[in-house]
Amino acid sequence: MSEPAQRPAPARGLLVFGVLFAVVIVVAAVVGAAVALGSAGDAADGGEVSTAKLAVGHCVDGLRESDDLGGLPVRPCEQPHEGEVFAVFELPAGPYPGDEALGRQAQQECLKHFETYAPSSVADDTVELFYLHPSQLSWTSGDRGVTCVATDPTRKRTGSLKG
Repeated sequence: MSEPAQRPAPARGLLVFGVLFAVVIVVAAVVGAAVALGSAGDAADGGEVSTAKLAVGHCVDGLRESDDLGGLPVRPCEQPHEGEVFAVFELPAGPYPGDEALGRQAQQECLKHFETYAPSSVADDTVELFYLHPSQLSWTSGDRGVTCVATDPTRKRTGSLKG
């Protein structure tokens, strides 16, 4: 009597490896597509954008005073929104100036930028300026960015303040 012939083990190992490799590729493609769609839709679809990536002209919601504001929902300006980014700039390097001095510096620069961005809104008493500035911790990591946002605390606005 003869024994049944056995299949070589490497062929089965290659099959398992191939299936696992295909699964990894599919998962990587799905994750990559989700990330690409998420970042592409941030500004247009109301996705949340990192405060470090906000740009002039973004209209935003979710404004609040906080030491840890990681991101804000961005809305099309034609839809009701809480604020509009009108300036983004860097403060000069140097030692941390302290919260009060940093706030004054950011406020002064934001006001100058607002006068250029929306001169017709400067006299509007309902418009207030809100600014995001580095914390002491982020300053020590090299963060010098300030983002200026025009808000109306009485209501949500539609349209841009620009001009």
